[in-house]
Amino acid sequence: MSVLRGGSVVGRVVRFVYFRIVAPLRRALWQTILSSAGGRLDHGAMLYEGTRIVQGHPGSIRIGKDLRMLRNATINTLPPSGQIVIGDGVHIGEGTMITAHSRVEIEDDAVIGPYNVIVDVDHVCEDRSRPIAKQGLDSRPIRIGRGAWISSHCVILKGVTIGRGAVLGAGTIVTHDVPDYAISVGAPARTIRIWGNDEAASPSPATAPGDDTRPSPPSAAQ
Repeated sequence: MSVLRGGSVVGRVVRFVYFRIVAPLRRALWQTILSSAGGRLDHGAMLYEGTRIVQGHPGSIRIGKDLRMLRNATINTLPPSGQIVIGDGVHIGEGTMITAHSRVEIEDDAVIGPYNVIVDVDHVCEDRSRPIAKQGLDSRPIRIGRGAWISSHCVILKGVTIGRGAVLGAGTIVTHDVPDYAISVGAPARTIRIWGNDEAASPSPATAPGDDTRPSPPSAAQ
């Protein structure tokens, strides 16, 4: 879709058609689909081509105002009781997949970059005499706090809370809670520092005693 970024007359016409005609029609279609099955997509959403919103059962997806959901992103609830609740002003990057068997909540103004996987369920594997696929599922809710930034290619697993304003570096795999305003990286995730006004009072566990050098926040495309 590079023509959408062009400055030519053709580019301007294409942008007008895409953003003023195609995008509102796509939003209206998804609003109709969700509301007809008890869900909700609030006003101001921008849904790019290839996005998928799949309600596994009625009323299981509720989305606030001004969602921005890029190409080929998917949100999906699984029956009988999966719930996805998305606040206002949330950004979901290209190719990201969010699946709820229990509950996934994403609070206002969170930024979720491209190609992340957020899934609140996995398979039980205890009995070697039975195939894993027949041993059932284990699910626990996930919550992503207000203003958090999930960069790219991260995996967030069941039962995790990502704190308000927390940052996950690219490729982070999260299996436990991340504190408010923490910058976490790695597999499994580890906190390298707390950002913001009070960070001087919160030394990084990755910094040696007497060493004031602190790592810079990880960079990743949104």
